[in-house]
Amino acid sequence: MNAFSRWIIAVVFTLPLAVLAQPISMEKLVEELGLRESATAVRDMPGWQPPKKIVMLLWGDLPESGPGSRDWLRIAAGDAELVFTDGRSVDAMAGADAYFGICSAAAIKAADALRYIHIYRAGLDSCMQIEGLADRGLIATNSQKVASQTIAESAIALMLALTRNIHHYRDSQLDRRWARGDSKLPPPVSVNGKTMLVLGLGGIGTQTARQAHGLGMTVIGTRNSSRTGPRFVQYVGLAEETNELAKRADVVVNALPLTGLTRGAIDEQFFGNLRKGSYYVSVGRGSTTDTEALISALRDGTLAGAGLDVTDPEPLPPNHPLWGIDNVIITPHVAAHSDLSRRNTLLVAGENLRRYVAGEKLLNIVDLSRGY
Repeated sequence: MNAFSRWIIAVVFTLPLAVLAQPISMEKLVEELGLRESATAVRDMPGWQPPKKIVMLLWGDLPESGPGSRDWLRIAAGDAELVFTDGRSVDAMAGADAYFGICSAAAIKAADALRYIHIYRAGLDSCMQIEGLADRGLIATNSQKVASQTIAESAIALMLALTRNIHHYRDSQLDRRWARGDSKLPPPVSVNGKTMLVLGLGGIGTQTARQAHGLGMTVIGTRNSSRTGPRFVQYVGLAEETNELAKRADVVVNALPLTGLTRGAIDEQFFGNLRKGSYYVSVGRGSTTDTEALISALRDGTLAGAGLDVTDPEPLPPNHPLWGIDNVIITPHVAAHSDLSRRNTLLVAGENLRRYVAGEKLLNIVDLSRGY
């Protein structure tokens, strides 16, 4: 397991656990997050049989009792053997029917009897890099939407920081300088009445749209599947309309997943269609944005600012030019991190554990061959 993967697990499993004590039913959580059940019960899917051994990747301690505890998860596992592992060794994977964790090539390869995987992350790009994984016919679920509310808050925070010059005032604070009336700063902008274009109306995009609408913004968006969307989105276009919709945007929030079709999709043509002085926020996957085109748009004034929680490359090297552009705010892929996200991640993993053992319909089922 690489250092970044260990960091993901550390975030999921070692944050303060008090939030897990807050009562919430799974029915309410499913409704609140907009989670989808599979159309077919897992017992009716090819390859399913009551599991005998389940491996769950953990990093750090679990609470002694309540949701997220080992006892709570063991009850969900029923008669199956539930093995907790820190991921340092793949020995535990031998004979495992099901695996809860991250897409580790070594772990997946060692699991010769594997039929089901549940991924703690929403993105499947790391899974897609494992040779032959999509051909194994695995039943797969992920953590889509469990951090959507938190990531949406981060997207809105980045937007407001940029439009209100918060990052510049922070720099002034560190210099012990009272910067009121500083003529070098860009004029502050109110988002009320402005138009936000949300790229990817999935869980993150929908939650971002909801919060932007609450701020008085007109919201338009794109999705790959259909033109339907929530009532607070004025217009939903297909992915092929992305460049045309860019012409209407004051703020763009990129919440796209990384697939073969989205890699580098936000390119020179897209930025060229934006209004001068627009803002760009990226919280999906860094590789969906053409970084050179982004830098050009920042330098020529097309973009008044950019808020980036994800970058390409990632991590961003110390000598990368994005670090030195003063109208850019960079956070190190932490938009998903919060007590709420951790609670949701554990609850959905535990619920899918229970459902898989019982042969019921699963939450957040994904197609490994498509990457979402």
